[in-house]
Amino acid sequence: MPTWVKRLQGVKAAYIQPGNPKETDPADRRESIQIEFTGGDASQHCTAARAVAGTEYGIIVTTPSGMAVDSNDCLSVNLETP
Repeated sequence: MPTWVKRLQGVKAAYIQPGNPKETDPADRRESIQIEFTGGDASQHCTAARAVAGTEYGIIVTTPSGMAVDSNDCLSVNLETP
């Protein structure tokens, strides 16, 4: 796991997701870091993780209530059911 993940607060777990070497877009071929946070806003966590990760990894963030992916400009999707 990259050492920069340890600089983020509220991380419950982090996993490396392998990239897809068959993708034409280089951003889709890189590994992604899936970071599970204990709470907070998924979009804000995604933006913070992107700032410390650089371009080497993609970012996938989940919280108990939301999910955000850096390839979607860290827009959060609500995971809570009504």
